[in-house]
Amino acid sequence: MRLAYFTNTYPRATDTFIRREVIGLRERGFEVLTFSVRKTGSDHDVDDEVINEKKNTHYLLPCSPLTLIKVHFKALTAKPGNYLRTLALAYKTSRPGIKGHALQLMYFLEAILLSQLVEENQVEHLHNHLGDNSGTVTLLSAKFSDITYSISIHGPHIFFDGLHWALDAKTANSKFISCIGHFCKSQMMLYSNKEDWHKFKIIRCGINPEQFNFREPSDHVKKLVYVGRLSAEKGVPVLFESLAQLKQQGYHFELTLLGDGEDRKRLESSAEQFQLKDSVIFKGFVDQKTIAETLNDSDIFVLPSFAEGIPVALMEAMAMGVPVIATYVGGVTELVIDKVTGQVVYPSDKDGLADAIAYYLDNPDACKTIAHNARQKVVEEFNIDAQVDKLAKLLAAN
Repeated sequence: MRLAYFTNTYPRATDTFIRREVIGLRERGFEVLTFSVRKTGSDHDVDDEVINEKKNTHYLLPCSPLTLIKVHFKALTAKPGNYLRTLALAYKTSRPGIKGHALQLMYFLEAILLSQLVEENQVEHLHNHLGDNSGTVTLLSAKFSDITYSISIHGPHIFFDGLHWALDAKTANSKFISCIGHFCKSQMMLYSNKEDWHKFKIIRCGINPEQFNFREPSDHVKKLVYVGRLSAEKGVPVLFESLAQLKQQGYHFELTLLGDGEDRKRLESSAEQFQLKDSVIFKGFVDQKTIAETLNDSDIFVLPSFAEGIPVALMEAMAMGVPVIATYVGGVTELVIDKVTGQVVYPSDKDGLADAIAYYLDNPDACKTIAHNARQKVVEEFNIDAQVDKLAKLLAAN
């Protein structure tokens, strides 16, 4: 089967779960092409896998106005009925207001560009990750090209504005919708018609546990690590407040931040403000090898997010035996069970987060028990091979 994976920006350094799916499906005999609206910047070129994926991905943009006109004229004259029906669907699923209609027109223009790639490459099925604007382009392109499509929904951002993202229409017209967990599925049910609920299938993001060697936690807990984007929803300023509090209480620690984003400069200033400059290291985007090496040398993984799906970074840390701290948001507790496979605190609760960090710092034996439980949880429920098998069966089904 020839299928295409389509996202807004591919391949991003942080989207390891998408690349793992693509590679896994190829290993199972699928011919998988990768399409994207736009190309990632050079800061995402963290390893050969990302660079190779970028070289072999087809991009819609940039596109000259003349090319855009030619593609649309060809589409209109070749399939006038499909063209007009797709334009009508674009209008029907548009956000209200001038801005909403203008954005939807852009998605329609991109959808016809995508359809050209679909038809030139004889794609039989489109699969989209995330479901937001690229999901809209997927919906419209599949409508024009008369092919099936599916979407992997992660959240959390799309659920902030579910009605305006037309999740009901995307579900109704899809072959199936892949949800990363039960919380994700519940949000899709909230925004969709009940007669379409059978289309929701739970396929978790996952990792290959064999690529993450387990090691016993240290008896001297000191090194903290954070892996993720440096953006508002990740709650890193709360972590800094908690660490400042612990420093005043006499605790000694160091924090390494792996990742980059729009909040980096602000966070660097915040680290100075809380007198944490000598205790916090900003490393930016790094490759998977560096992430694994840093996790192997760390004692606590902290993810103080305000919004999440089920983070792959947590799975990686848990697989390696690094005790984790996360927050009660999204589907996190489907992975991290408080005091069993990690610790979970309330988002924005700097005191609770400080207490959780102190618990690990003061209790090396508890770290070891939690680490073993966490590894078992990932192996049993978040193994990428088992999840790709489920996805492959859905894609192959008539």
